[in-house]
Amino acid sequence: VLKATPLVMEELEEDQMNLQTMLTMRHVSPFRPFAQELLGSLSETSDTLERWAKVQMMWCALESVFTGGDIAKQMPKEAKKFAKVDKDWAKIMTKASETRNVIECCADELLRNSLP
Repeated sequence: VLKATPLVMEELEEDQMNLQTMLTMRHVSPFRPFAQELLGSLSETSDTLERWAKVQMMWCALESVFTGGDIAKQMPKEAKKFAKVDKDWAKIMTKASETRNVIECCADELLRNSLP
């Protein structure tokens, strides 16, 4: 489960604003390509985290529906499909928890392709 997402999002936004400010300065010329690349990376990370948080909220709601109870029995095909998606999601989350850097974690292609 994602934790401290609002704090990370706030820091990402602050860092993006700082980089944008730096890019307006004339002394950044030698570092401009690196700063622009970093700004793009921070933006992609922020977008990925937002989508990830939305998916997590939906997943938590569906998990309670499909992991037990009458609804899972009434909808066996959907419950089976959810079980597969849940297993795949658990693998993605395990890999994410092993990656301690949020930018590296959000750059993972499997994660990014799994999010809507």
